[in-house]
Amino acid sequence: MSQPAADSLHYITLLEGRLQAAVELRPTPLDEQWLLLVKLVYDGDPAGTASFTLHGHTREEAEHVARHIADNDYLMKEIDEFLWGESD
Repeated sequence: MSQPAADSLHYITLLEGRLQAAVELRPTPLDEQWLLLVKLVYDGDPAGTASFTLHGHTREEAEHVARHIADNDYLMKEIDEFLWGESD
């Protein structure tokens, strides 16, 4: 089992309805680039894992994105498409 990175941050958040996310924000070796790992849980069951690379974000900006995924239209659209397939 892998250990989380020492500088990574973890959050649990309600996305919508019965969809929750366990979020991990990891720094990368590049300045102002972060890896956002999102483990999705729907109605108590694992639903998959999505990952995103955040480019050009300070630590504070990346933390804000990680804490407020449900408020980010782009990330929520990507998560919806991951879970349910592409929609119009």
